[in-house]
Amino acid sequence: MRHAGLAALLAAAMAAGAEAQLPRAISPRLARAALQPDTDVVVWVVARPTADLDRLAATVRSMGGRVRHVSRFVHAVSAVLSGNGIVALARERDVERIQPVGRFVRGPEPGAGRGADARARRAPTAATPDTLYGAGSWVVRQLNVQALHELGLRGAGVRIAMLDAGFDTGHPLMAGARIVAQRDFVYGDSVVRDEAGEAAGEMTHGTQTWSLIAANAPGRLFGLAPEAEFLLAKTEFGPTETRIEEDHWVAAVEWAESLGVDIISSSLGYLTFDDGSRYAFTDLNGDVAVTTVAADSAARRGTLVVVAVGNDGPQLRTLGTPADADSALAVGATDSLGRVAGFSSRGPTADNRIKPELVAPGVAVPVAAADGGVALASGTSFSTPLVAGLAALVQGARPGRPALALRQGLIDASSFSFTPDSARGYGVPDGLRAYAFPTGLRPLGPTDSALATLLLTFGWDAGEKPAGVGADTFRLKVGADSALAELILDTTLTASSVTLPVAPRPGTRLFWRVTARSPLGVAESTAVRGPFVVPPWVTLLTLNSPRGHSIRDSLPVLVWQSPAVATPPGPFAYDVAVYPGSRGPSQAVAAARGLADTTFRPALPLERNLPYRWQVVAHLGARDSVIVTSPGTFVVLDESAPPATLLFQNFPNPFPNPALGVATTCIWFDVAEEGRIQLDVFDLRGRLVRRLAPAAGVPAVLAPGRYGRPPGDAPGTCDARFAWDGRDDDGAYVRPGVYLYRLTAPRFRDSRRVVFMGAP
Repeated sequence: MRHAGLAALLAAAMAAGAEAQLPRAISPRLARAALQPDTDVVVWVVARPTADLDRLAATVRSMGGRVRHVSRFVHAVSAVLSGNGIVALARERDVERIQPVGRFVRGPEPGAGRGADARARRAPTAATPDTLYGAGSWVVRQLNVQALHELGLRGAGVRIAMLDAGFDTGHPLMAGARIVAQRDFVYGDSVVRDEAGEAAGEMTHGTQTWSLIAANAPGRLFGLAPEAEFLLAKTEFGPTETRIEEDHWVAAVEWAESLGVDIISSSLGYLTFDDGSRYAFTDLNGDVAVTTVAADSAARRGTLVVVAVGNDGPQLRTLGTPADADSALAVGATDSLGRVAGFSSRGPTADNRIKPELVAPGVAVPVAAADGGVALASGTSFSTPLVAGLAALVQGARPGRPALALRQGLIDASSFSFTPDSARGYGVPDGLRAYAFPTGLRPLGPTDSALATLLLTFGWDAGEKPAGVGADTFRLKVGADSALAELILDTTLTASSVTLPVAPRPGTRLFWRVTARSPLGVAESTAVRGPFVVPPWVTLLTLNSPRGHSIRDSLPVLVWQSPAVATPPGPFAYDVAVYPGSRGPSQAVAAARGLADTTFRPALPLERNLPYRWQVVAHLGARDSVIVTSPGTFVVLDESAPPATLLFQNFPNPFPNPALGVATTCIWFDVAEEGRIQLDVFDLRGRLVRRLAPAAGVPAVLAPGRYGRPPGDAPGTCDARFAWDGRDDDGAYVRPGVYLYRLTAPRFRDSRRVVFMGAP
């Protein structure tokens, strides 16, 4: 026993080592098969994007493989290969990966009780049966389909492909159904009914799902789109659940596409493999399973692909493939009260997308029974064709338009379109809403949260209306809060855009929503959009740094800009003023009023060595105005030799000034003759607080000149050597209060007061 156990461990270790050496292109699920040279395996050989599929198929044949199907949708070859062939093929440069073909796992459809056989339950006879829908009247009411039937819609002109395990094309409840093509991908012929030599009862499930669209027996069972054209594809072999059903499904999708299908309805799912392995949840990201890739490929070609999400709920992350496809509609199940069924699988996908997108009746739904009567069935298998049939009614009213646009329209027309979750998706679709607004109600603008204009145009698109349906009316609400309680605009109109007739104040946060009402009596609404932030009415473009500017031109050109604005209330009119930094606009030294232009130049030269600010007042109409002031000062530097020694008032004063982003104060002084200078800060008791000069970088003897200004063309208005930051000579902040700074120079001494507000 010890030797046997040791041998087993050694064998396992050797197998693990061999698996580790396999080419990376081989799926881990194929590792064991690849190590068995004489074992034939059905696989998908996924090609690199640039590879030629015909050449890849020839390579498969040259390695002894049998090609089953070449899929342009998946960009792959389905083949039967030996273990040796898999290893050799994985080393080809055209091969991206090799993965096993999955098998269909439907399991027993849930009945009224979980796991019950739905096919054994007979539909009850109602005391007062509906003359058209019979026992299925609650189904059409939940989907609001009866309103579409009353408009005469029956799905005429729409081509629907049904993919399942077979169909009873002679069933009396579907008498008269227009079948334009049928194909059996399991047995390789053109008959989808059970035939002699085939397993009995395979067509039951497919017949049930088909009947929800195609039945035309008023008072007993009436399908949602009985006048549609049908393509029937048998892709599943139910009794043995062989591993090639994924292959059949992909082939059927491509076959249906070649025949001009509009909608594909498939109540099938693929998750496990013959060896007991399964797609991991991380694989359910819309990019791995071949059926998922094929579904997305069909959707990109304009087909609406409707698939069942599965019956493995109520836990989250229980969906299968191809329900994880990005562009497919995955459908869950509800009961007669609209509640999500416990068995209905939940999302989200591995990449955290909402799944299912929709839910529809799937508990005790009347379907065609094998004996020609009506039975009750439960499962997402039956929710799926109901959504496909509803989509066909809407598509029939807009011939020639891509069915893919219906996907968003159906989502928008659902009961929880603004608050989806992983159990119900976006909710139960409303047939009449989807018909009235077949592509939903799409907001067009504004789009950027930071607005660049005051010319605010709110636009939307309600799509092309069905023939014979009048124009929609729209109610637009624009407010300053997300609840739209503080309204700026509330208007009703028939146009699909509105330009805001008022100019909100700068920084206002705008929210908006539009509601469309159809003459059919249903409404569609966008979600509240926003916030959109109103831009400044004026932005200063010159002399606008908080650090200040030093300039040499005493006649500076002041420039600003404003966003575009509607007229009325525009255009803008401007007042501009230039004034000393220690005073206010009322003491302006240069000013103009009522300008239409966005530039200003003083008429007379500005005094040098004096800090200035400038201000623009923007007016919209007679009442609304906004004032914008330069955040820092600017100074016209005097580069001539000073005629006298002077000490200027510090700025800003008091300091620091958080509003300007300034933590220090500038001290300017002029020296008329060379000599020793000293610049000190004292408290009011005369005690020395800080010596600014002489100091590091400042010699004791200064030549004649103007000091405190930035050197050369450096930005700002201050030389950092002569700026005080409120610290003493030890580097500690002094207490808030009034201090004195004093300049001592040859034949000169002067002091001025400075107010320190405290450490910033």
